[in-house]
Amino acid sequence: MKRKKCHRVFVVAAIGNRQSIIERKDAAKKPLAIIPYSYLLLSRPSDTASMAAISLRQRLLKGAKSYGPMLLSDSPVAAEILAGTGYGHILVDHEHSPTNVRSGQALLQAIQGAAAFSSVKTEPIVRLPSPHDPAYMKKVLDSMRLPAGVLVPMVDNAETALAVARSTRYPKQETSQLSGQGGIRGCAVPFIRGSSWGRNVDYMKQCETDLLVMVQVESLAGVQAIPDIAAVEGIDAIFLGPMDLSCSIGKMGLFDDEQVKGLIQAAEQAVRDSDCLLAGFRSPGRDLKEMFDAGYSLVCGSVDVRLLQNAAFQDLEAAKAAME
Repeated sequence: MKRKKCHRVFVVAAIGNRQSIIERKDAAKKPLAIIPYSYLLLSRPSDTASMAAISLRQRLLKGAKSYGPMLLSDSPVAAEILAGTGYGHILVDHEHSPTNVRSGQALLQAIQGAAAFSSVKTEPIVRLPSPHDPAYMKKVLDSMRLPAGVLVPMVDNAETALAVARSTRYPKQETSQLSGQGGIRGCAVPFIRGSSWGRNVDYMKQCETDLLVMVQVESLAGVQAIPDIAAVEGIDAIFLGPMDLSCSIGKMGLFDDEQVKGLIQAAEQAVRDSDCLLAGFRSPGRDLKEMFDAGYSLVCGSVDVRLLQNAAFQDLEAAKAAME
């Protein structure tokens, strides 16, 4: 059989005195083409469209469910292992852990890097350390490659929820203007990891479509304000913290107490009656299926340090039994 002859064709991309040469095999010889380096850099095929179609936010809005752990160890190794397991999401905690923006970026890289060996693309969700800190939000978002999400704790009213939503948006870039007030996020799009260092030309639009924005309700006042919080444009989900809810009425961890159960059920019903997604932590002993049947779209049900601790205890008990 006569083999079809291939010709090598080189495309030269030039900027100033710099040139980048790309080799391409083709069946027919074609002349060299000079392409501006900036066009080559910004117009290369990207994953943006496909990511938008399958982002966690988009899936949840279409009725899907997600389960995942919380990361407290500040360990990129633990983050990568958990992400490679196939969870729908991992909550990267900045509130009760030693994690900060710098170490948090390493965790995000580890989680998203696990896609190289896992068939499931686990998405990170970052919980911020305080109810409203636009400067910290800006740093988190700048370090976070989308699709991903943010969770802001201790939101007790609509005013704080609106401030959260505004801190996730750029001024005058969103299709809606957040009740006429617009976004307040500072812009460094060409230079941040979030935009793949300027290579994702759809980044600003993706911030609207593929960034899951959640606020955490943790108090009696917050539960009473859920209808107003849920009405805030730009808030996708209300995340319930059962431990803090029980603590807010002086009954920390008493999840069988009728008053505690009533408060949590009232919060769940208020979210179900709204246009927001229902999300939250799994309280000790609560049946996971019952939570999803109750309308939860997203649940965090384990913690990395507790998973390690339990596995270590089981390993030690097995060893002790073997040595008897």
